[in-house]
Amino acid sequence: MFLNKETIHRIGDLMNKMPLIVFLILIVALSGCTSPKETGTTITGPAVVQRFERANTNLDATITELKFDRNDVRAGEKLTAEIFLVNTGTEKITKETVEIKAVVKTLDDTLANLALKTMSDEKKTRDFTMDFDTGIEPGKKEKISAVFTTVKEMEGRSLAGTYDVTITLYVNGQKIEARVLPIMLRGGEPRVFTPTPTPTPAPSPTPTMTSTPTPTPTPEVTETETPTPTPTPEPVVVATPTGRVVYTKIYNSFFSDPVLKINAGDKVEWNNMDDITYTLVEKESRLSNITIKDGKRVPNIFNQTGDYHFKMIYSGLRTTPKEQNVSVRVNASNSSK
Repeated sequence: MFLNKETIHRIGDLMNKMPLIVFLILIVALSGCTSPKETGTTITGPAVVQRFERANTNLDATITELKFDRNDVRAGEKLTAEIFLVNTGTEKITKETVEIKAVVKTLDDTLANLALKTMSDEKKTRDFTMDFDTGIEPGKKEKISAVFTTVKEMEGRSLAGTYDVTITLYVNGQKIEARVLPIMLRGGEPRVFTPTPTPTPAPSPTPTMTSTPTPTPTPEVTETETPTPTPTPEPVVVATPTGRVVYTKIYNSFFSDPVLKINAGDKVEWNNMDDITYTLVEKESRLSNITIKDGKRVPNIFNQTGDYHFKMIYSGLRTTPKEQNVSVRVNASNSSK
């Protein structure tokens, strides 16, 4: 998704491609805990933590844990990363920003590593930013989860190697903390990981039945059932805008919120964090198609109640489209039938 398909004819072409290679390794930056007690093949050393002076001393937070579903990470595998944040200040955090800066150090591929030695620091560095609106009360801990797919190689060149990755945390726009981690991405054939199925319990043995006299059945009293009234359909309510905005993201071709529950008159704003264009198609044609270009945000006000089912369509789609359900409920304080 992040790479074009030009053919590399010489090492010089590979040098021009290196910033994209670095970007792919950002995925691996979130692949382990920051504690040096954890061992594995992804984190090659302890994290260096840097704290910054805060203009607003009531705002504070820290990354307590960066965790992956495993430590042995190979290029081309799908991984789930979890970032744990704690609000250590006295004000509520309404927006979190994670800024990632990755610098390639060495690549295992000999020719790629030769080209790397002639590159400037600017070409060996890539910056990437992710915004979140989880809302964290003072003293509370929240988790941000994301699913990533790494890339095995580019134009026949392996992306295995070592990197220095700096992860900087901002809360409500204020820089709080940075962590520098040495990262290793390993080579080898990608593996497919599937959840371990839950074993089905064995059925209980049927107890041995002893012969007993058959009781005489008691006559049943026939009762006339009261017919159940047909429910009245819930009326469709049209509301004026409430001014409330519900933010949701699209990342790595997934909806961050497959189900949204809002009030009539609320606005939903989709944030496309990928570098391709998506089109949201409402399955029952209740809304016109919504096109969200790469890196852009598109809002829509849902004035009418009901359930809206969106399919995510994009160029190169090869699987069943991901879906999102927006349930719009009655907002009694702001409605007109």
